[in-house]
Amino acid sequence: MDWTTLTLLAGWGVICNVWAALLYAQRVALRQGIMLKPRKRTEDGTPDEAGADAPPSVCIVIPARNEAESIEASLSGALAQDYPRLRVVVVDDRSEDATAAVADAMAAKDGRLHVLRIDHLPAGWLGKSHALWTATRQVTDDWLLFVDADCTLQPEAVQTALDEAQRRDVSMLSLWPGHLAESFWEHMLIPLCAAVMALWFGRANRRRPGPRSGGGGRGAFANGQFILIRRDAYEKIGGHESVRRAIIEDVPLAERASQMGVRCWTAGGRDLVGVRMYKDLVGICDGWTRIFVGALRSKTKLALSIGWLMVGSLLPFVIGPYLVYQMIVSPKIDPMLWATAATCLSHLVLMYLVSWRFWKLGYCDRRYLLLYPISVVVVSALLARAFWWMLIKRIVGWRKTYYTLDSRAMIVD
Repeated sequence: MDWTTLTLLAGWGVICNVWAALLYAQRVALRQGIMLKPRKRTEDGTPDEAGADAPPSVCIVIPARNEAESIEASLSGALAQDYPRLRVVVVDDRSEDATAAVADAMAAKDGRLHVLRIDHLPAGWLGKSHALWTATRQVTDDWLLFVDADCTLQPEAVQTALDEAQRRDVSMLSLWPGHLAESFWEHMLIPLCAAVMALWFGRANRRRPGPRSGGGGRGAFANGQFILIRRDAYEKIGGHESVRRAIIEDVPLAERASQMGVRCWTAGGRDLVGVRMYKDLVGICDGWTRIFVGALRSKTKLALSIGWLMVGSLLPFVIGPYLVYQMIVSPKIDPMLWATAATCLSHLVLMYLVSWRFWKLGYCDRRYLLLYPISVVVVSALLARAFWWMLIKRIVGWRKTYYTLDSRAMIVD
C-alpha cells in the first residue's frame, strides 16, 4: 500500500467534505429566506398589507465622485420608489466631471432630491465615509439607506428591505445585489471575487451581536452597495465617523454594529438592486484588490484564500487529465488509481454544484463557469496583489486619492 498516496487521498477527501458543507450551507441559507422578493402589489398599484399608521421616514444617501455616466440611472431608481415618506440626498464628493450638473438638473424637477457638495477631504478620512457622514449630519429621518452611485434600485426595494428589517427585528439590513455585468472580464472575475468574500463572511447572519461574537464583532458583514440602518442605531455606533480610517467602510461598520449590540442581517437582493461595479479589467483589478485588503485586513486570511483557490478549486483541473491518461494506458485496474479518480470527480461535481447555485443567486452568467480555472488563477493573482499591498506597498489608490495604510489596513493620519 502506498501510504503517501493514501494520505494525499484522505486530504483530498477533506476538501470534498468542505465543498459538501458549503452546498449544505447554501441550502440552509435558502431555507432561512435569505433571498428577498419584491413585495406584491394590489391591483390598484398600492403595496399589500399597508398599515394604518404612518410609515417611518427613509432617506436614501448616495455618495458620488465622478459618476456622471451612472448617476442619472441611480437617482432615477431611487426616486421611483413606491415608498411614500422618502427623500434622496446625493453627495457630490469633489467630482471633476458632470456629476453635479446631472444631479442638479434632476433635483430641479423633483423636490425630494437634494444635492450636497463636498470640496475638501479631511486627513484621516476615507472619502466615501466622509461623504456619508457629512450627509447624515443634515437629515433626521427614521431610517438611512446608503446606496452606491453604480447601483440601480427597483421600485419595491425600499419597502421590501424595510419590511424585512422590521420582520426580523434588526436595525441594520444589507443586501447582495444582482450582477449587471456586460464585459468578458466582469463575467469572469467578479462572481468569484464575491464568492471569496462569501467564504469568509457567509456565517455572519448566524453570529449574535455583542463583544463575544467573534472578538468584538469580527466576522460581521455588510455590503456597502446597500445598507439600510435605523437612525438611532447609526448614532449609537458612531456612524461612519467610527470607521473613518477604514479603507472600505461596510465590513468595519457591520463589525462596529455587532460590537455595540445592534442586530444585523444580510440577504440576497438580486430582484431589488443591481450593480455594475467595474467596466474593465484594470478597474476590476484595482477595485477588488482594495476590497480584499479592506475587508480581510489580514495577511493570513489572504494567504489562506489563495491556498484554497489553488488547492480547493484548481486541483482537479490539474490532476484530472493525468488520472484519465493513467486509467487509459494502465494495463490493469489499479484500485488506488480508480479511488483517486473517483475523488477527483466528486470534487469537480461538488464544486460546480456550489458554484452553479452561487452564480444563480446573483444572476451571474453561468456559461462562464466553463472557464472557471482561468477565473481561479486571475483571482488568486488579485489576492496575491492584496497580500503585497498589505505586506510591502502600504498605499492604496482609489478615485484619484491615495491612502497610506498601517499593518491593519487602516488609513494613517
